[in-house]
Amino acid sequence: MWVRIQRRRRAQRLGILMLVAVGVAAAVLGSRRHPPSVSGPVRISAGLDRPLRPDGSAPLASVWRVRFEGSELRVYRNALGAVHRCPGSPGCTPDGRGGTLELPLAAAGEYRALVFAGAGAGDGRTLQGDLQAAGARGDAVEISPPVVAY
Repeated sequence: MWVRIQRRRRAQRLGILMLVAVGVAAAVLGSRRHPPSVSGPVRISAGLDRPLRPDGSAPLASVWRVRFEGSELRVYRNALGAVHRCPGSPGCTPDGRGGTLELPLAAAGEYRALVFAGAGAGDGRTLQGDLQAAGARGDAVEISPPVVAY
């Protein structure tokens, strides 16, 4: 029981830190004046193949299905490097306006998905670096709510 409580607290702290980091990145990107991207709209929706635990986390081996409209989708674990890209990664099914990624959550951590209006925003090393690169180019970006898996 104690281990679960500690995991939940750690997940909550990670979530708060990620929200602060994304908020700071959004504030920095929002303060710059760039012409809007001429690309189409970006949209993202995500869901799991099984219900969340009472603490709001997903069990490992859950499949996270992410549907998106935009040029490129990247999934990050713990705000570090992109662990999956669509198009390009296994489980990705592109269509004319975006696609669907079915991602088995195999490693513990916090997952977030970003969809970019333009391809090649940043180098994929960190979520924040890619957000800054997209902002510098004036590309629209949409971010998913986090999914914590363990």
